[in-house]
Amino acid sequence: MVAVAGSVAETDAYTREELPDALQLVNRAVERAEQSYHDEFVRKVERRYRAYRGFAEPVLNSRNTGGKDVEDDWHSDITVPYILHTIEGMIATMLEPRPRFDVEPRPRPGETVDEIVARLQRSQTIEETLGYALERDKFAQKQRDFMQQDLIAGISVFKTYWDSETRDVIEATNETVEITDGYGGVVDSFDTLKDKTSKVQIRDDACCEVRDVRDFFWPEQAPSVDKAEWLIDRTYETFDALKRLESEGVYSKVDKLKESRDTTEFRDVSEREQDLRNVRRNKDLIEVLEYWTPERVITVANRKVVLRDTPNPFWNGRMPFIVCAAMPDAFQIPGISVVEALAQLQEMLWTLQNTRLDSLQMLANVITLIRSDVDDPDAFPWEPMAQWFVEDPGQVSTLPVDPTAANITLQAESLIKGDLQNILGGLPYAGGADSQSIDQETATGVSIITSIAQRIIQARKQHFLWAYADLGKHFLLLYQQFLREERVVKIAGPVGARRFRSISAMDLQGDFDVMIDVTGDSLMRQERRAEAQALVQVAAGVAPISAQLNAPLNMRAFIELALDAYDIQDKERYFLPTPPPSLAPPPPGGTGPAAPGAPPGGNGAGVTNPELAAGPSSPSAEGGISNSPQVMMSRLMSQRGLQQ
Repeated sequence: MVAVAGSVAETDAYTREELPDALQLVNRAVERAEQSYHDEFVRKVERRYRAYRGFAEPVLNSRNTGGKDVEDDWHSDITVPYILHTIEGMIATMLEPRPRFDVEPRPRPGETVDEIVARLQRSQTIEETLGYALERDKFAQKQRDFMQQDLIAGISVFKTYWDSETRDVIEATNETVEITDGYGGVVDSFDTLKDKTSKVQIRDDACCEVRDVRDFFWPEQAPSVDKAEWLIDRTYETFDALKRLESEGVYSKVDKLKESRDTTEFRDVSEREQDLRNVRRNKDLIEVLEYWTPERVITVANRKVVLRDTPNPFWNGRMPFIVCAAMPDAFQIPGISVVEALAQLQEMLWTLQNTRLDSLQMLANVITLIRSDVDDPDAFPWEPMAQWFVEDPGQVSTLPVDPTAANITLQAESLIKGDLQNILGGLPYAGGADSQSIDQETATGVSIITSIAQRIIQARKQHFLWAYADLGKHFLLLYQQFLREERVVKIAGPVGARRFRSISAMDLQGDFDVMIDVTGDSLMRQERRAEAQALVQVAAGVAPISAQLNAPLNMRAFIELALDAYDIQDKERYFLPTPPPSLAPPPPGGTGPAAPGAPPGGNGAGVTNPELAAGPSSPSAEGGISNSPQVMMSRLMSQRGLQQ
């Protein structure tokens, strides 16, 4: 059942202002946010996005055009998006498509050690479930948008919820068609394919969505999201989408939007879609505001109709938002943007580059000075090998232009490029940029810059990893609350293999801490393989000494450890088969097994070597090593410990 708000009086959490109903409560919160900070925040985000894409801000030339925009006919207007390349390089460094979670039980006050250990046994199951959830949600494809928005706007938002979807699925089935005669007897049959339609649940998992920060509101007084009394998420939906949600029992009174749809005007200060695609992002759509508090959620459409007013559907009053600022600003919800730090440097670089290009154009296209008493200025063609007939050489000449102006900006451009790459963790030496603070032509200078860049990137990436850990915690809470039937999940195995296991709701219950593993899969494999190789080398070096000390090492175990580091399961194919003990060669300098009935050991009795038994007068002793078939067979049998 959906409880719709009536005319119950509401109180603003901050101003304590009495409001008539829930509709006015939501509208008042949004309007105050727009007037106080949100509209200006959106304008800043739009300017930063323009700088990120390399769009120069329009400049007013009031001296020549009275304040109107003007397009020069020959001046250079090159705006290379240097910030875009910088941000893309940072994203490529910080991407973690498959983060690894470490799940540990959180001890509660008064809880015994046995109870904690019992939950500890479920940690592996939860880690595998979270990995399955991220794979089902295609987290690897959403991660880049989350990072890109933060690097441009200084803040990024995840929204988590449980997505359950059932559809009519059509599939082909095999059907047997029988051919009967006039008496009903079956004379023949054949198989054919038939379409079958059935209701199938295609999705029932936790999911996340990257929200546009232009549509995310928070109280202006809140120093952090955790201390905010409310959060508002805005979306733009079609009327049919709202009707489908109404049929599922989520919303009510959707038909009232037909009355207010044509009269509502939205104040949207965003320009991004207009600049890129010449469209308005909210055209023909209905504005939907979700007002979240720990106690309730209110949904308002077109700021005129309350579609839903229900208690908070999540356990413990959780609000389903994860807010991340990779470069946080103290006591502020938005952080510091990369574009904010680099935009002025990029504009300086554009100015210098365009000035240099203008100078080059002046040098390549010289200005001709013609005396005013010349009757026909067009009689002087500007072309190679042209001949000008003049009475006085001073009648026509070229304007002298200083050629140093085309080179005077090169050093300044190089310094600014170095600052663009060096300030936020780039690698200036890789792009040929200059820097006066550190000599980049030496290995020491390169090492210093690389170390600084890695530390800056890692510090920024750490905030993203903490946000992913919060995302894993939200996913775990969603599975604990909404998973009620046993589920078979797919988990990753060795060498890309896939395994399946069954989980139930009780396998996930309990209070757990979800932490992120800061080491990526590739780096972990490299470290594990390097350690295994080093251990095999150490064992191979001390094996002869261990054998002399009568403590031989099992080298097979060390080699198997190295094979495990490379995720190789079939290890037997790397080892030759071991011969049976009866066919094993005798140890060096020793004798083979004694023949049956012969006394063991000794050089006198039980000699099985026919050549030694023949004595020095035997043919083999006279000629050295005998090549007769009988002697060779006897030697082979003696080496194998067999009796002739």
